[in-house]
Amino acid sequence: MTVYADMVFLLNFCVDFLLLWLTMAIRKQKTAYWRLAVAAVLGACYAVMMLAPVASWVFAWGVKLLWSCLMVFVAFGYRSRPAFLRNWGVFYFTSFVVGGGMFAAHYFLLDHQEALNGLLVTQSGGMGTPVTWTFVVLAFPLVWFYSRLTFKSLAERQDIHHFLVHVEIQIGKRGLRTVGFIDTGNQLRDPFTRTPVMIAEHRLIAPLLPPPVKKAVKERDVTAGLSRLPPEWGTRMKLIPYRSVRRGTDFLLALKPDKVQVVREGRTFSVNDVLIGLDSGPLSSDGTYQMIVHPACVDEAV
Repeated sequence: MTVYADMVFLLNFCVDFLLLWLTMAIRKQKTAYWRLAVAAVLGACYAVMMLAPVASWVFAWGVKLLWSCLMVFVAFGYRSRPAFLRNWGVFYFTSFVVGGGMFAAHYFLLDHQEALNGLLVTQSGGMGTPVTWTFVVLAFPLVWFYSRLTFKSLAERQDIHHFLVHVEIQIGKRGLRTVGFIDTGNQLRDPFTRTPVMIAEHRLIAPLLPPPVKKAVKERDVTAGLSRLPPEWGTRMKLIPYRSVRRGTDFLLALKPDKVQVVREGRTFSVNDVLIGLDSGPLSSDGTYQMIVHPACVDEAV
């Protein structure tokens, strides 16, 4: 079988460059692309060395670890030992994830295979099949792109997690517990009393509301809802003017709860003066939270 050293170099250069790029994205490091390219050249040179008749110790696992350390050092530099070890660990982690994804996709696409004594036997009779260059060229960018999107999504969810709190609401003798998101951009207040306004999904608060209010929020007819309120709810409900991108200037139907508690990092705090606005749609596309918490409420709680 003929092996072309230049093709081995080019393929490994591209793979190493993309892995280092993914490491940079996950670690949120800022480095020059030429440094990634130089580090990728080192990795590609090591792959080409495997084709040459060199001493066997060059391919020992210790040498491979040192070579990868050199690649990470060239790509990201050395700011501190913890930072360097994190970069090195993430580089290996991304390599294992992307490499494992490629092998999984390869065996998933086999036409015929069966397990015999714990080994994978293909229709050709070989023990497994070699991953062809064409498959690597086509599959690696796809697996790399999917991995990058996955890591980015996980990082975004981790960022959101810092702003999530548990909110306990009591109206009359009934109560509920839900998850809220602290939105620092939410400055909605009652224009007369300056009371901060949380926003909750209507379906969340619906079990605690009288039928006229449920219907008013569902039909977006808040003025009609107020006119049909039971007497005991007359002083509890308010209309809050607000402006949104979708509907321009509008009114939000809000209620005064009897009790609100914010649970953050295992500690419970009472919020005395707050209104809860009712929104007819979902506040989170993936259902992570059901309330928008006003930052002033959290400041008061903390």
